[in-house]
Amino acid sequence: MGAKTMKKIERVRAALAGVGLDRPPYGFWTHMPGIDLDPERLAAATAAFAARYDLDFVKSMSNGLYCIEDWGAKCDFSEIERGGVARVVVPAVGVAGDWTQLADVDIEVGAFGRELRHFTRLVQLAGPDVPVLATVFSPLTIASKLSNGLHRDHLASAPQSMRRGLDIITRVTCRFAQAAIARGCAGIFFAIQEASYGVLDEGSYREFGEPYDRQVLAAARRAGGWFNVVHMHGEDVMFDLLRDYDADALNWHIGETPPPIRDYRAASGTRAIVGGLQRGHITRRDFAAIRGDVERAMEESGGRGILLAPACVIRHPVDDATLRQTAELIQGLARAA
Repeated sequence: MGAKTMKKIERVRAALAGVGLDRPPYGFWTHMPGIDLDPERLAAATAAFAARYDLDFVKSMSNGLYCIEDWGAKCDFSEIERGGVARVVVPAVGVAGDWTQLADVDIEVGAFGRELRHFTRLVQLAGPDVPVLATVFSPLTIASKLSNGLHRDHLASAPQSMRRGLDIITRVTCRFAQAAIARGCAGIFFAIQEASYGVLDEGSYREFGEPYDRQVLAAARRAGGWFNVVHMHGEDVMFDLLRDYDADALNWHIGETPPPIRDYRAASGTRAIVGGLQRGHITRRDFAAIRGDVERAMEESGGRGILLAPACVIRHPVDDATLRQTAELIQGLARAA
């Protein structure tokens, strides 16, 4: 089936299945500061962004701290517009005993409810041809945000309290992932920010990260998610641990941290890959480097099982000309085939 007749959802499904294609699907994402606490405006801006660059799939552009607001964390989003990141001003967890006090929050109200309304509207605006991924954070990542990193001390000093907190966080996150898929999302973009050797040792992650991660992914699968992506955030990630999670695709900082695509495929890695573009190259408007990323990803993957995208959010503000040029480059692969 040629590029002119293949629908976006068909191209995405074919890439996930490892079918040879005229060109790979692609997606970009960035922050939407100033409007990302308004579900209607955020959905409209995201859908317009997707249409502007003719994206094959859309990752929701939720703010990175929505997952902790309902537990009482106070957040500052003011730096995002200047290329920075959101900050937790007042964490919800200060001492180990606070983990046992976390409420089993209602996902239909508050920040979780806001994001579900955002997903519902985004799916409607994107249309049935464009798969939408709901951004969902892993339980240990949420614990990190809730405590401003104090959880790492609590893993050792109060493991039972941590497990109690992670149980609650996981229950809520499972319900949230399932609700997102019930509202039309194709799957979840499962952001894991703690599975890095620079953050934790592997034994700790296997105890306090992996079991809870797997529960969320299983919940997304039961809900009908067919496009679940594991995002391995940062450098020196625990790739060999995460690569076998029950997901449809893997996303990591290719080109910035091992392994390269070639090595993953050589090690019998069969999962589809969402990635290949280094966001730093996009931010710096270095089109020669972007072209190199595309060529390398296509060569190392053999053009199969690859959905071109950045590993992580492109810092705001994005350069329109660079994204347009990148989209045209990828679309041009079909004409060159």
